Amino acid sequence: MASSRPLGLFLIGLFKLGKGALFTALGIGMLKLIDKDVDDLFLVLITKLHIAAEHRFIQHILSHLSLVTNRTLHELAAISLIFAALLLTEAFGLLWEKVWAEYFAVVETSLFIPFEIYEIARHATLTKVSIMVINVVIVTYLLWAIIRKSNKANTFSPA
Repeated sequence: MASSRPLGLFLIGLFKLGKGALFTALGIGMLKLIDKDVDDLFLVLITKLHIAAEHRFIQHILSHLSLVTNRTLHELAAISLIFAALLLTEAFGLLWEKVWAEYFAVVETSLFIPFEIYEIARHATLTKVSIMVINVVIVTYLLWAIIRKSNKANTFSPA
């Protein structure tokens, strides 16, 4: 028997699953950097990628990497892994067609929109605008799906 789940909810679930996997990998990667010289590892990476270390942007990154401590890595890894757990919970809820996941996705996705607007106001880039547009489309679609489902449930049809 085929599922009556809308394709949009399935795609949003896959998108959240991908983001959850990405943040999991990011968190684990940060944990693997503990007790390592992060700026030296970055220099090795840019050398292998044939990127000039003298470039202003690379120098900017290096100046910030020298400030990274084990405590910072622990904190960032914890934040990343907690966010990954939330995203994965949301993703599996959407993929398993749980109504609570739709509400959860609306709240979680909506929370980032004000920060995205702030970032765009500070310095607009195509990436920032694209991310915000994607999130607005996701929230709009989810709200539409929730309202549509609610209207169907509240429709009274006499026998």
